[in-house]
Amino acid sequence: AAAVLGEIRRRVAQGHPEVVLTGINLGCYRDRSAGFDLPRLVRAAGSIPGLERLRLSSIEVNHLSPSLLAAMRETPTVARHLHVPLQSGDDRVLRAMGRRYTAATYLRRAAQASGFNLTTDAIVGFPAEDDAAFAATLAIVEQAGITKVHVFPYSPRPGTETAGEDPVPPASKKERSARLRALSDEACRRRWRDKVGREDVVLLDRPGRGYGDDYTPWLVDAPVGAIVRARATGVTDEGILGVAA
Repeated sequence: AAAVLGEIRRRVAQGHPEVVLTGINLGCYRDRSAGFDLPRLVRAAGSIPGLERLRLSSIEVNHLSPSLLAAMRETPTVARHLHVPLQSGDDRVLRAMGRRYTAATYLRRAAQASGFNLTTDAIVGFPAEDDAAFAATLAIVEQAGITKVHVFPYSPRPGTETAGEDPVPPASKKERSARLRALSDEACRRRWRDKVGREDVVLLDRPGRGYGDDYTPWLVDAPVGAIVRARATGVTDEGILGVAA
């Protein structure tokens, strides 16, 4: 924990306003000698003077615990965004993938994260995925209120249990990918439209572009690196139009 917190302090001193906690499986983080788990690290990191925003890169649904959500809600610098991989909304497919959760578990944990902007990953065309299984994935994405799906068409990988299997035709994978993206795009735009007339704090990471507190994209006339309070005036295909408040 000392090394992580020290690195964050160093980055803040260099002028970095935002830090992202990342790891192969972030929820497994432990520093047993110092008595740190991820929730405690979030609280400590988010309280470092000068840090404007702390984000989590990705968290598995089984690690989306009440203690982590409490730490995120109670630490003002933590972004109200969670990227929680789903992969599939069908239990049979999840079992075939070796995933240790069910669709019902995902929905229950997602409901506990109310107020956070949820994004996810999904694989389409996995060997166990038929039309009904894909329909279940669409339903879970909609029910969970997910606003962005990173869609990955399945392809065989050497050394995996399904290395010799690829029964879903490429055309079906392409069609399912398009439907899943369209569903999440509409949810995303609804969220953007709901923000019109409201204000948010936007961190500019490119000229005229940045992200709000919940990782929604904004288009604001401000320099790179600036943190501005902006009011949403409209939406485009690229994000929320804003003006400095």
